[in-house]
Amino acid sequence: MGRYSLPSAFELWKRHECIYIEVFSLALRKFAESQCDISHEDIISEALNPILNEICFKVGREKHCDISKPAWEQPLQPIRETELKGGKQGKRPDFTCSLVNPYALSADEHEVHLHVECKRLGEPTSRTWILNEQYVINGIMRFDSSEHEYGKRALSGLMIGYIVSMSPLEILSEVNAHQKKYCADNPEIEYQLTINDVYQHYQRLSRKNVKPSDFGLFHLWIDLRSPLNVGEKQK
Repeated sequence: MGRYSLPSAFELWKRHECIYIEVFSLALRKFAESQCDISHEDIISEALNPILNEICFKVGREKHCDISKPAWEQPLQPIRETELKGGKQGKRPDFTCSLVNPYALSADEHEVHLHVECKRLGEPTSRTWILNEQYVINGIMRFDSSEHEYGKRALSGLMIGYIVSMSPLEILSEVNAHQKKYCADNPEIEYQLTINDVYQHYQRLSRKNVKPSDFGLFHLWIDLRSPLNVGEKQK
């Protein structure tokens, strides 16, 4: 009888990563089919919760595995005494997808979190609030911020973009331009594929302020523009 090989932490994480990319992609697509308020990203993220619950149930049954619904606005959880905040709540990613590793060799590795940050994308809503700029400075940069520490101890993270105006190609160009201004060391976001109006992008970060330094950041953008106003969405 051959020896049973335990899955590595890397293998467990990649499976976790793939499952929740699928879950969010399906949930975003279903949200796009609804007539929900898209005036604020918090409203959209809240409306995603019951959809995520349903998708997790369906995917879990199909894959015969236990998939927990992503926790909405859960504060970062202290693992060590040095991470205590004196009773104050820590920073709160929009969603947290927790992976429990039963084969971990230390308490630090027992539970690791896939953090998800969500932002609207498109034209500025005022002279001072530029959506595509906010996606960078209050989104991407939080994954290498000593204040936020999103993606700490994890191999990857996830950014969700709610497209409310402009074309995806225009947005991608603007977001990459803002990265050159605010985080010039970041590589450009690279387009990968589009499935049912969900655009998948990716970039590999070399983080300076959060460990591990080698970090994959996935970007899922959902097109919420009205087809009556913009014609073909892919333009």
